[in-house]
Amino acid sequence: MVLDLITIGWRYTMDFRRPTTTAPAQTPEEAYRQLRSLADESALRNLGALYSMAVDDHDIDTVVAMFAEDGSFTRAGHTVQGHTALRDFYIGMMDRYVTTLHIPNSHVITVDDDTATGILTGQAELSLNGTLMMAAYRYDDRYARQDGRWVFAARTLKFMYVVPIEQMPTSFGDSKRIRWPETPYAEADLPEALPTWDSYKC
Repeated sequence: MVLDLITIGWRYTMDFRRPTTTAPAQTPEEAYRQLRSLADESALRNLGALYSMAVDDHDIDTVVAMFAEDGSFTRAGHTVQGHTALRDFYIGMMDRYVTTLHIPNSHVITVDDDTATGILTGQAELSLNGTLMMAAYRYDDRYARQDGRWVFAARTLKFMYVVPIEQMPTSFGDSKRIRWPETPYAEADLPEALPTWDSYKC
């Protein structure tokens, strides 16, 4: 079953058939399109990896330049849009954390000419107010090709967990895995809130 969840705020589930299906090229034009798609996917994976490094390096100019002029970033229901707002947001985030290490994991991409979508999973280590936080996240991305270069049109961040490192052994049994210091525990974004979480019983 293919789910389109854009209407409820973010598109989590891709059509798994398209990014996992191949067919031999029958014409030179088809072969060119396949090679172009591979090149686009490689460039988009580079974008995801370089974004993580730029955030960890506090390279604010590079981070902002990775977004379209009207690009947006959404986290915890709050969206910032446009280069000026994005710059202010990332400067605030960089001021908040002493050290961060973002580690991209899987990255599934679907390209449609000059636009693309992707889901990127990753893990992070964050130093916050003397507490080492561990996180697992997913980005729901929309991309745009501008002047031959891929940029983020929109990024939506969801957490499977954000917990102090000492709580890692015990936190998984609780759905309240958003545990920022000095704030009440909150429900994790993933996976319990997904429509597939309980539908497998039907």
